[in-house]
Amino acid sequence: MKQRFFERNIRAGLSEDEAPNRAIKKSLKEIALDRVESPSVFAFNHNGVTIFAEKFERKDGIFQVTEPRLLNGAQTITSFDTFLQLNKGSQRLEEGKDALQDLWVLCKIITNATPRFVVTVTINNNQQNPVKPWNLRANDLIQLEFQDKFRDDLGIYYERQEKMFENLTDQDLEDLEITQWKAIDLLRLTKTFLASDGLVDRMSNMRLVFENESNYEQIFNKSRLSVDSRRILLCYKVERRLRKMVEAIMEKGETKYAFITRSRNLLWAILCQAILNDNELEWYCEQYGQSLGIEADYTNWLTQLATTRARLLIGNLIKETPYAEHARNDNYSFLRTQAFFRKCMDGAYERWGWMMKRLK
Repeated sequence: MKQRFFERNIRAGLSEDEAPNRAIKKSLKEIALDRVESPSVFAFNHNGVTIFAEKFERKDGIFQVTEPRLLNGAQTITSFDTFLQLNKGSQRLEEGKDALQDLWVLCKIITNATPRFVVTVTINNNQQNPVKPWNLRANDLIQLEFQDKFRDDLGIYYERQEKMFENLTDQDLEDLEITQWKAIDLLRLTKTFLASDGLVDRMSNMRLVFENESNYEQIFNKSRLSVDSRRILLCYKVERRLRKMVEAIMEKGETKYAFITRSRNLLWAILCQAILNDNELEWYCEQYGQSLGIEADYTNWLTQLATTRARLLIGNLIKETPYAEHARNDNYSFLRTQAFFRKCMDGAYERWGWMMKRLK
């Protein structure tokens, strides 16, 4: 039937680079080629497919389907087809063909239905709330350990599950031994760790962080659990004052520092290093690192670091080759690279003796 089979679906097969398609092909590889996974697992990890057919009848012990049309499941079918085509003629696939024959998914078949009913089913089967990759990590052991860490160290709730904090009552928080009324957010915590590591380029592509296993394990590794939670909080709260820091720098010259509006993540990363390299860090931890509140003096401290440290590092480096040429062409993409951050850190070492300090 080729593409005719997809006529009633809201879309055909998407790019094989999409996360669901990558996951399906990975599962097929583990089952049929690597033989490290049982075929029976596939059905438990799959929501199934939905088909509309003109007729569905039993004849001589088998079921006959007439003019089927797929309503939901295009990614499964196209990914399976792509997998077969890519491995066509493969000896490993030939050896694993029995495993492929044992693959099953739930299939719902609709017949004798009005067009309106079919449309409604199609919409509802393709309209589930999208699950972001970081949501899928909410119950990882390392996330549970961070939840315990912030509760035990600071009495702060770590919202690893989206929208969970707003659904907790005062009694729930008391039972959980939470003493503060704001929560640390999983996504913002991730960006905090990325900023402290100088991984500026990844801060604008959070999907890559959570979908790539090695990237995820690099950010959420066991060594972070031993970091002083107050230091994490000092760097975490920077994000909530970035807009004010940008304004403070632009007050030094709106035209001269106009580029700073395009370097918020870089500014966050440099401010993390300014905080962690401060000689009075322990005092600041005690003063501002135990609450999610944004104290006026904390903001003043950040403003000083932004205008007397970050501004000079970025502003001077942007005048050098090859960045000056890029800036003249209004191309500031280099401000979102790890390489530019490292150059800034080289300048910080020469000026103030800063060392690269990570929250790990």
